Amino acid sequence: MTASRRLRIAVAVYGDITHDSRVQREAIALADAGHDVTIYCLGWSSDRTPRFAGRVQVVVLVPERSGVVPGSPSPFLEHRPSTRTQRGRARVGWLIGYVTNLRAWGRVSVERAGQVDAWHLHDFAALVAIAPRVKIPFVYDVHDLFTETGTGQRLPGPLRRAIRAYEKHLVRRATLVVVVNSGIAEDVERRCRPRRLVVVHNAAPRWNPPEPRPDLIRERLGLAPGTPVVLYHGVLSRWRGLERLCEAMREPELAAAHLALLGYGQMRELLVEQAADPRFGGRVHVLDAVAPEELLPWVASADVGAMVLPPATRNLVLATPNKLFECLAAGTPPVVSDLPLMRQIVMDDPLGPLGAVCDPEDTRSVAQALAGILDLDLAAREALRGRCLAAARERWNWETEVGRLTAAYGRLAGAPGASAPAAWAR
Repeated sequence: MTASRRLRIAVAVYGDITHDSRVQREAIALADAGHDVTIYCLGWSSDRTPRFAGRVQVVVLVPERSGVVPGSPSPFLEHRPSTRTQRGRARVGWLIGYVTNLRAWGRVSVERAGQVDAWHLHDFAALVAIAPRVKIPFVYDVHDLFTETGTGQRLPGPLRRAIRAYEKHLVRRATLVVVVNSGIAEDVERRCRPRRLVVVHNAAPRWNPPEPRPDLIRERLGLAPGTPVVLYHGVLSRWRGLERLCEAMREPELAAAHLALLGYGQMRELLVEQAADPRFGGRVHVLDAVAPEELLPWVASADVGAMVLPPATRNLVLATPNKLFECLAAGTPPVVSDLPLMRQIVMDDPLGPLGAVCDPEDTRSVAQALAGILDLDLAAREALRGRCLAAARERWNWETEVGRLTAAYGRLAGAPGASAPAAWAR
């Protein structure tokens, strides 16, 4: 679409965007809609710059105000032996350093951006870093419920309540709130009462797998054609069910299958060590992450995609991972945790089941769900792949989802000739 006015949009991400498909795709969509888009972030691999082909500018700003490295693990997530006092001091020290870095990054980002028409703030960190410093319109893009995941969930109760109250205060100022799925949207609506809200799922672009289907994983690992391959792709970190998934590979139903862990993250080295454990018989493999635009052929190379997220936090219970939609786009049936939103997508599709669900806390359940797909005969497997591809083409695709975002920006831009802030304030 063509926007009624050309806006200068500053996008803020307190993180590395090299593998962040949502940030990249939204920025490209807004640029293609006629806006000037610049991303201010913590990291971006220089060899990925051609991805934007001159349409989007990227400015990397890394604060150096404290000893805490942005993106470093929090002591809230560590379980090293220490006294209660030592743990408390570590947490307070980390939190002070994190806030110091965040404030410094927000200040420098606003200074570097200069005069813009709007800010697009990805997640809670960017919201608190930028929103208090600007008076122009801003969009809040909610990827996760901050106080219900990771470090946020482990903060003391009074501090979590204070954070939620502050988030509500800032959301009331937001011109638009963009949310990754309907479950998180309901939570934000209930708590914060935003002025405008749209849901934009992290669906993959429409894609037609070539014939014959890609076989990149087996080729990379030197596996014989037809060897059953289970794929997990994405962040390699806690609360992804990776330990359970590895253990499931030891169950008799999966004795002939191989597990490929394609990604990056804090658990990578631990998983490399685990893959070398003789118990797994060389059937667990850790592969380097690939860029978002190169991902789907790798996903299409697997027989089944695995997403066994444990219901450890409310954020995980409400998850609809990128990898779910990427599996559908590639025609690779997913096995997902039996949680409300993922079950709805996978099991309640109008065309029929698109995969299977499992109890993510039961190794046998995980193994049986994976084997149930791997053991299908050729006709049933092709029918299942066909349903996944059709669902992605008809419902779960980026082209449909991002249309809601660009349409919202088009409305908020206002009529030609109107000043951007005045038009957005209506």
